[in-house]
Amino acid sequence: MGNISFVILNYKAYEEAIACAESVLVTQAWEDIKIVIVDNGSKNGSAEQLQEHFNDEPRVHVIAADENLGFAKGNNLGIRYAREQFDPDFIVAANSDILFEEEICERLAGIYDGRPYAILGGDIVDATRTQHFNPVARERRYTLNYMRKQVFVSWAKSVMFRLIKVFHLKGAVAGHYGVSVQDGGMGEGEEGKKAATREVDGKAVAADNRVEEEMEGVLLHGCCLVFSRDFFAEFEGFWEGTFLYAEEEILYYLAMKKGLRVLYSPKVTCMHKEAVTTNTLYRDFCDAKIFYFSNITKSYRRFLKLMKEWE
Repeated sequence: MGNISFVILNYKAYEEAIACAESVLVTQAWEDIKIVIVDNGSKNGSAEQLQEHFNDEPRVHVIAADENLGFAKGNNLGIRYAREQFDPDFIVAANSDILFEEEICERLAGIYDGRPYAILGGDIVDATRTQHFNPVARERRYTLNYMRKQVFVSWAKSVMFRLIKVFHLKGAVAGHYGVSVQDGGMGEGEEGKKAATREVDGKAVAADNRVEEEMEGVLLHGCCLVFSRDFFAEFEGFWEGTFLYAEEEILYYLAMKKGLRVLYSPKVTCMHKEAVTTNTLYRDFCDAKIFYFSNITKSYRRFLKLMKEWE
């Protein structure tokens, strides 16, 4: 087995990207690894800081986009670079707020030898070690009616939070969404913080337990995904019709359409610090919610269009 490449996507959070890359260098014993850090048009000095920090580390390559390309195109920029320069057997695509705390490269190869996969997701835990993000759903059936509903619900929520902000109703909903009002602003509240959930048999359940067995055909979290050569035999990378959000859902849908093996394995682990970029950009609770629901509505509309083309 040859090269394993890590692609780390950064947007205005270069300290997080440095920590992510350093965690790879410290924990991975695999002889032939490369790290590609994509600065996604940050324009805040991130690219320069990253290049300076890793100037003497030949395993780390920093490339910079001229503008913010979004999640899919930004990742694909790094994926293309890795494939052209290093011809890797596996590509690990990670958000900048991921930390690797154990050796995973040998495990990626070993898991593939037993069950050749196109896409792999591991046990992703939050900083408190109490929430486990994978698998997001044990089975998700995407139909046109399901996606139409998702478009409507996300659009309605974006409108709702705009109205909450316009009519100064943040205090009335703060407790429900796990935040507290302080000096007219919004700060995180500990007791109100919502737990992560996963979908089992169409119902949301608490994601407070690790799933111990390998599982196929499951929806995986997009913050850290592993792609093998089997995936690249069919696709060049993420579908580029979105700017932000729902990329892992579209990836899952397309992989299932092509009959590719999507695998969850608890043998691969990492820690996700969660939403660093969004929290940096939007300190206000309502602004963050408006940003999320507005962008995911756009993504779901494009996803719906894609589904109509594939049905």
